[in-house]
Amino acid sequence: MILLLKQAVILIGSLIAAYTDFKTGYIFDKITYPMIAIGIFLNLFEFVQEISIEKFMELFSVGILVFVLGYGMYWLGKIGGGDVKLFTGIALLLPFENGIFPLNIFVLNILIWAGITSLIFYGTYYVLKYARKGIDLKENSEGIKKASGLGILIAFYFFMIYSAGLEKLILVLFFPLSISLVFVALEKGIKKNFFLKKIQVKDMEEDELIAFEFTDKKTIKQLNLGFKGVIEEKEKKELEKTGIKELFVYRNLPKFGPFIFIGVLINLAFPELMINLFI
Repeated sequence: MILLLKQAVILIGSLIAAYTDFKTGYIFDKITYPMIAIGIFLNLFEFVQEISIEKFMELFSVGILVFVLGYGMYWLGKIGGGDVKLFTGIALLLPFENGIFPLNIFVLNILIWAGITSLIFYGTYYVLKYARKGIDLKENSEGIKKASGLGILIAFYFFMIYSAGLEKLILVLFFPLSISLVFVALEKGIKKNFFLKKIQVKDMEEDELIAFEFTDKKTIKQLNLGFKGVIEEKEKKELEKTGIKELFVYRNLPKFGPFIFIGVLINLAFPELMINLFI
């Protein structure tokens, strides 16, 4: 009964999050906080029936780890805060499913399927859109070198998993990874043409993502952000004191929420799929 309740909360919560992210670009706290709260409450209900370190780790370790790692990625500007809270809620509601470790980590499987489907969709969409606009190979020279190096590593990885008898995994990964290599090669041009905006500091929104690639070194030094990739209210106030009037930021970035929901659907509908790929 509790399992069905957790699955229902995950399904409904991720569906609403997918809709709001698609429509507004945000996954709101009023969606993720209740998921987190319900997950904690239900886990505590299970924990008091079997109080032990092992049970605590089983119920809470994945959620804590997801939040810590997710916050680190958010701090670096690699993932949205709403995505982190949504993944944390999912990890607390359903840390593990049937199967062998680590293939039974529910949120990890969702992340994998969300990543694969989003790579295929957004990679294809923006590469074709950029091609119609006109690809500047010189502008993307560094990206092309990076993609070439990654291509060699991926080829070696495919050789290793083929040698291990995991041909099915190659079939699943070949297309999305191939698209991702093209995207990496053209990433700078795609960002410049479709996401790059120059805005006034006073008009900056919450969790603004700084476009360091297109910001001069003097301004970066003035920003004094270190490795931090997002601007929050505290940093915004400090910026206003420096005299910096405007900055390059990334806006209208691809929405990940809908693909998290797709990952949830795939994993709930085919819970043995990931295991079958490795066996």
